[in-house]
Amino acid sequence: MVDIKRCFYTTIHSQTISSDGRFLFCGSNFGEILVYSIERITSSNDNGTIELEKLPTFPVQVFPVTERCAIYSLSFHKDFLIVGLNGEIWGYQWSSKSASIGKKVWVVRLPAPPETADMSEVNYMWLNAAEETLYAGCGDNIMYAVSLEDGKVVRDFRGHTDYIHCVDGCGSKLATASEDGLVMLWDSRQKQFTAKIEPHTKPLLQRPEFGRWQGTVSLTEDWFVCGGGPRFSLWHLRSLECTVDFNYSDRVHVSGFIDDVIYAGGDGPMLCQYNFNGDVTAEIPISGPSAYSVALQTSPYKIMAIAGASSQIDVCTNFTYRDIILNTYKK
Repeated sequence: MVDIKRCFYTTIHSQTISSDGRFLFCGSNFGEILVYSIERITSSNDNGTIELEKLPTFPVQVFPVTERCAIYSLSFHKDFLIVGLNGEIWGYQWSSKSASIGKKVWVVRLPAPPETADMSEVNYMWLNAAEETLYAGCGDNIMYAVSLEDGKVVRDFRGHTDYIHCVDGCGSKLATASEDGLVMLWDSRQKQFTAKIEPHTKPLLQRPEFGRWQGTVSLTEDWFVCGGGPRFSLWHLRSLECTVDFNYSDRVHVSGFIDDVIYAGGDGPMLCQYNFNGDVTAEIPISGPSAYSVALQTSPYKIMAIAGASSQIDVCTNFTYRDIILNTYKK
């Protein structure tokens, strides 16, 4: 039995999926990682009289990482679960055979901010698996490139004046979204940013009641979307022109592309999907008041997991409606 407060005050800040596509990992505000079997989740929604502990909607493992901070960000590479914390990135051995997180096998310590003794949090991580490089957006306003071959910080990307909320990439192209209201575009081969976007300066995107901050950015070869306080919007990557402002009425925390569909979620009761003209194609209800992360894959199991300010995680197996709800803790 777990502390009852975990059932009512859980927030899932981050998610990731194992390299083989069989397991979902969720990082909580209590410093724990919850592990779910995607195979079990997607195999059947009718479990009859199966015991509570064996229901596929409960985690197969709850792994305590730290009591000093939330699990801000997660990633996965080969056989390692990668965890972003305060000023450090930890790598844990993962065993698919036993479906369990093993011992911590490596630690990357990020440079401490010179003006304070406090370590800045690793808010978001994006993995370039082909180059074995992890990009971490942090609370010290810097994005760090970490080589997973030797665990060393090989680059830092400076330009933001406030903490970074989100990092995304496509090949050598990178994008960051920050509390300072900027979306910055980068090339991993260059030291300086290649472009700087200020959505809050565009009259159509301004929402002064929500502020100027940018909570999310997602990137493809030709397009990117971003949002936060300003309206959620679609931009052409080469011309840097805003082509669509979406009718998402709340603050935006998460976004992405699924083939020819764009999704956005945040402080609202729905995760919304749009086409490139801005038309709504689906509205997926979520269990909590806010969505903070989305994890998805198309194979070997098709799944989209939506998590946020709730002890439940909403799962779509066809990407258009919610058909499964995962539970984090047993009451």
